[in-house]
Amino acid sequence: MRALMKTEKGVGHFHVCDIPKPKLKSAGEVLIKVSAAGVCGTDVHIYHDKFQNYPPVVLGHEFSGVVEEVGADVTRFKPGDRVVGEPHTLFCGKCDVCRAGKIQLCANKRSPGWGIDGAFTDYLTMPELFLHNIPDNVGDMVAALAEPMAIVTHEVLERGKVDPQDTIAVIGAGPIGLLAAVAAKAGGAGRTIVLGTDVDEAMRFPAARNLGVDHIVNVQREDAYAFVMDLTRGRGADMVVEASGSEPGINTAIDIVKKCGRITAVGMPGKDKVAVQWLKMINKVLDVCFNLSSSVSSWDRALGIMSATEFDLTNVITHYANIEDWEAVFDDIAKGKAIKAMFVPGAARR
Repeated sequence: MRALMKTEKGVGHFHVCDIPKPKLKSAGEVLIKVSAAGVCGTDVHIYHDKFQNYPPVVLGHEFSGVVEEVGADVTRFKPGDRVVGEPHTLFCGKCDVCRAGKIQLCANKRSPGWGIDGAFTDYLTMPELFLHNIPDNVGDMVAALAEPMAIVTHEVLERGKVDPQDTIAVIGAGPIGLLAAVAAKAGGAGRTIVLGTDVDEAMRFPAARNLGVDHIVNVQREDAYAFVMDLTRGRGADMVVEASGSEPGINTAIDIVKKCGRITAVGMPGKDKVAVQWLKMINKVLDVCFNLSSSVSSWDRALGIMSATEFDLTNVITHYANIEDWEAVFDDIAKGKAIKAMFVPGAARR
């Protein structure tokens, strides 16, 4: 079978290779035929060698698929079941965070797509422990959004704590930002605001409108602070989801959140140090929540949101492609001409 792989360390070294179909390595594993696999910002960082990776490795950690074979000890799944999987494989189970049930933070974890073989291919194997059934009314392409949806469910709802009728501002209109807005509404938010830039006008802002976002602000064309203060009668947003990771975005979050408000940090900065308005954060008595990855509990909640939402989540997906076309897909992502791209086995080439 064909697979998109990182073949060695360093910038680049992405190649489509022929590899054998995987076999179950233990009685607790499941063999999954991939239906769709989403391209994540992490995959782009792996290309540039700015995220840990252990080549040679098949890329891809966001996926949906169908169970083809189960190990002798598997009891929760059977062939034909549609599933998604948490990318928390090979956690140690012994460190403090593992023992606290936060396996996503284990330093020894090696996830599909960078630490072990992932989903940019036809088949992968995963332990039964990490799998979840896809609701019947959620299609395969939308189901492949489960991993980023689980991230925002954990970081916006479980940790950010949306309260009923909150005004939630989301900074960043990429896939995570858009799904964060959906999660906020599902959690009871009264109003959502998405803040973006000129690059978001063509695709991301229309997608935001189709996903029920109440207000959209292009910060390069409009004064975001003035807009939010006018909307909230001078109070500010109850919570800001910072999903851009940019220094201007982080400081805008500090500006537009209300006194004693909350900021939940979701976006990943591209550098180790970011200059922030620390004194303003103190004077406003802000609660700032830092986040990483998804929790075990967030997956079923995320799938429940995906099943119950009135909005068509395919608005987030702009590309359905063959892995052979990965270069064109990555180029569109780099140029802001994509929101979420899906690699679909057997998809027609461009």
